[in-house]
Amino acid sequence: MTRLEDLEWYKRYKQMFGAFKSGPEGDPFFRDYEYRGYKKVWSTWPMLERKLGRKKPSEYQIVTYALSYWADPRSPTYIYDKGPFELGTDHITQKWYKHFRDNSPFIKPLFERSEWHDYEDPYKLTYWTYNSMADDNETYLDKIYEEIVSTKYDWNLSEEVLELYKNVYDPLRYVFHIIQMESMYLASMAPTSSITNVFIFMGMDHMRRVQRISQRVKMLDIVYPSLGFGKETRKAFEESPIFQPTREVLEKMLTTYDVGEGLVAFNLAVKFVLDELILQHLTQQFSKMGDEMIRHIHMSFYNDTLRHRHQAQELFKYAFSKEPSLKDVIKPWLKDWQEKAFMATEGFRDVFKGEYDNVIKQIKKAHSEYLGGIGL
Repeated sequence: MTRLEDLEWYKRYKQMFGAFKSGPEGDPFFRDYEYRGYKKVWSTWPMLERKLGRKKPSEYQIVTYALSYWADPRSPTYIYDKGPFELGTDHITQKWYKHFRDNSPFIKPLFERSEWHDYEDPYKLTYWTYNSMADDNETYLDKIYEEIVSTKYDWNLSEEVLELYKNVYDPLRYVFHIIQMESMYLASMAPTSSITNVFIFMGMDHMRRVQRISQRVKMLDIVYPSLGFGKETRKAFEESPIFQPTREVLEKMLTTYDVGEGLVAFNLAVKFVLDELILQHLTQQFSKMGDEMIRHIHMSFYNDTLRHRHQAQELFKYAFSKEPSLKDVIKPWLKDWQEKAFMATEGFRDVFKGEYDNVIKQIKKAHSEYLGGIGL
């Protein structure tokens, strides 16, 4: 019978934690780095002892603070495996995270000092508080959609509005799906769990946009089966001149793997511009054509957008407060992605017709004010 001491997993365990019970302090567990040297730990959550002292942490802090073991250079995986995961130094996942996250010029300074952990979502969202909020939003939209059906609202839409729904509104679910994908990439690559949570909830917000747009289009298809709603949406997104500049920029954003640049491209440029274009100005186009219901639907989406912007704003302000030189790091990225973001709107010139230049002027003004609030 093989002795316990000869088993490979036991040797590995001894290598990592074998000295834990030998000596007065034992092996420095990951958690011990947070409170080593304290004679007495007064908090039930010792990782928060240095941050809070004897104060009891909030529910948000308990379920959010420094929970990503793959996002701290002091964790056992970094100490023993030289990377965020137990995969060996040559594994592609290790190399990916170390190159595109740990060594990102925006992430690295705070990452090495473990200072990203202290970023907090200004809304202090947890899973249950997010769901409670989302439930209210969904109940509101359910009532709007029920009213559309009960009043036979769609029977009175003009041919012009129906064309806008089919050629422009329906393909937007691809736009928001790509934005949802980018949200989840940033969540998976975030340098701490509090940032991961922000982007997970952000991704869920964008997925509900995809679902609600699809639902709205199906409602129209039921009323107007001969118009082919939802039948050639992918083809429209991939081939329509309206969406080609948008698609090109979104695909470039998806292949921007450096997390720092990704945060800039997504939060400070592309998402801001497209949300303004679609949720504000395209909404006005529908209203001018006599469709007011879309304004109520987009109001719910835009409330999420305002929260997203505030969360991103606080994230960048936090980073700059810890390392002011990071402003110089992101400025070249921001300049490049600002240009790309406004290039993404070029296909909508025919949608807005003579109003296009004024629309872009208004978006640029709002964008400039937003960046000014971050100090950029």
